[in-house]
Amino acid sequence: MKSRTVVWLTTGIGGSLAVGAALVMTIVSYRTDQPLPHFPVGAPIEAGEWRVVPLGARIDTATPDGRKVRDGQKAVVVEVELTNRTGESSNSFYRLLTPDLTLTEKQPDVFLLRDSDRAAELHPDMTERLAMVWTLPQEAAVPPVLKFAVRVSDYKRRDNLRGQTGWGYNPHVAGIIDMPVQGGGPA
Repeated sequence: MKSRTVVWLTTGIGGSLAVGAALVMTIVSYRTDQPLPHFPVGAPIEAGEWRVVPLGARIDTATPDGRKVRDGQKAVVVEVELTNRTGESSNSFYRLLTPDLTLTEKQPDVFLLRDSDRAAELHPDMTERLAMVWTLPQEAAVPPVLKFAVRVSDYKRRDNLRGQTGWGYNPHVAGIIDMPVQGGGPA
C-alpha cells in the first residue's frame, strides 16, 4: 500500500514538474528582447510573401503621378522593388514598410514606377518597381537616415482550417532598414 502511494506521489510530482518545465520553455521561446537585424539598402530581403529590395528615399513636393502634395505637406517617397512570392495576386504590400515618423496617414499611396499609375495588386512571380508615398506636415523633421520597420507574415504549407497553403500567419517585424533620405535634414 505504501509503495503505491509513493508511486502516485512520484508520478504526480514528476508530471507537475514536466508541465512546469514545458510552460517555462514556451514562455522563454516567445521572448523578443534580441535586437532586430538591420537590412542594407539595395540588398534583397525575404519578407514573408514578398521579396523586397529597398532602392532609395527622398523628400518630394509631388507624387510619382505628377500631382502636387497638399499645401502645408511634403511627401516621403520610398522606391522599392517587390516580387510577389505567393500563388495569388496581392496588395498586402501596403503594410510591408512602416517609417519611424509621425504621419498624417498610416498606409502609403503606392505607384508603379513603369507608368506612374496607382498599384492595386501585384501578380505572382512578377517583379515591379514601386514608389511608396507617405505625406507629413511641411514642418515635420525628417532625419537624414530614416528607419523603416519591415513587417512580414509567415508562410504555412497547410492551414488547419481549409488545408490550403497560405500567408498571413504570425505577423511580426523582421528587421529594420536604415535608408538615407535625399532632402532629409537634421531631426
